Order: sequence, then C-alpha cells, then structure tokens
Amino acid sequence: MRYSSLGEILELHRLVIAQAGGVDGLRDSGGMESARAQPRATFGGADLYSTLAAKAAALGHALA
Repeated sequence: MRYSSLGEILELHRLVIAQAGGVDGLRDSGGMESARAQPRATFGGADLYSTLAAKAAALGHALA
C-alpha cells in the first residue's frame, strides 16, 4: 500500500483552492500528520481500515 505524502496532499489542497477559492496554507502541521496517519491505524496488529475505500474515507474524514 502506498500512502500519500505531505507534499501530495498539499498540492491537492493548492489545486482545490485555485479552482474553488479559499485560504491557502497549512494551519496545523500536527493535525495534518495525524490525518495522514489515520488510514494506517491498527488495533491488536490488525488494520482498522482494511480496504482501499475504507482507508480513503478515513483520510478524507480526518482531513475535513
């Protein structure tokens, strides 16, 4: 599984801001790192989000 890098997420954010408007920049780097880690979460050695769709949903929810 390949996870998104911080640079990739920031680039997607820049593209969305350019198209839809809003404020550019990163408000909370710790929050961003927490959001990026969410799809990798495990409990008892098992993935909490076992499918690609579940991992994408977890990342999207954490970023929102």
